[in-house]
Amino acid sequence: MTTVTLTTDFGTADGYVGAMKGVIASIEPRARIDDLTHAIPAQDVRAAGYALYRSVPYWPAGTVHCAVVDPGVGSPRRAIAARAENGQYLVGPDSGVFTLFCPPFTDVEPQAVALTETRWWRDPAATSSTFHGRDVFAPVAAHLARMLLDNGAADLSVFGPPVPELERFELPRPVEDRGGGYRGEVLHVDHFGNAVTNLPERWVAHAGGQAVVEAGGKTMPVVRTYSDVRVGDLCAVVGSTGWLEVACRDDSAASRLGLAPGQPVVLKAAGRGA
Repeated sequence: MTTVTLTTDFGTADGYVGAMKGVIASIEPRARIDDLTHAIPAQDVRAAGYALYRSVPYWPAGTVHCAVVDPGVGSPRRAIAARAENGQYLVGPDSGVFTLFCPPFTDVEPQAVALTETRWWRDPAATSSTFHGRDVFAPVAAHLARMLLDNGAADLSVFGPPVPELERFELPRPVEDRGGGYRGEVLHVDHFGNAVTNLPERWVAHAGGQAVVEAGGKTMPVVRTYSDVRVGDLCAVVGSTGWLEVACRDDSAASRLGLAPGQPVVLKAAGRGA
């Protein structure tokens, strides 16, 4: 069994996801089709990148992940297929959506090709300029699944020429203060209102067992889990992806503090000046 996963900003009300599934099933009916998410905010490449980062590594090798968050659809932006670490295959626009599968987050650049060989598209003579998910990415994902089912491997070179480096969205780097604290910022706000920062777990360890976080004009403790504070209390925890998150037990920290991507977050040992 080979699985094709879908990640989009299409939602589920308009039939766009259903069209992609129909194309995949028509080309390779043996492939299983699973949804990662279709609730990415419209054109939010960064949010899609984080969603993929949270889920793709846990799928079996040989899974094909088709991600369509494509603000540049119809423009000269590249369409790509790639083989990432651990044998995962990625298909989608070269919009930066696969940023977190590239160095420095991985050891090597994914092997990638541009999808210029139109024989693998749904119908080269009738390709929509606004729906490459249906007409380019879904069919390529299906053909990849067929290759994997028939041969146990896929030759990406048949889809087009190599791409030496994928596009990345800018990911700001945290900095260490001279006084021993760490300054970062919010990267993403998840469904629960947790504000994911660019402060890595190892810096939390450096700050010590009594570390605190300043964000949105409030100071809160760094704790191991949400239940270490009372309902309604603010806190900071290291999330499952290994980055520090500003949270509120049983509530939205983003709403409480007015947090959004780009806003500053400071990590420091308790009692130490920033």
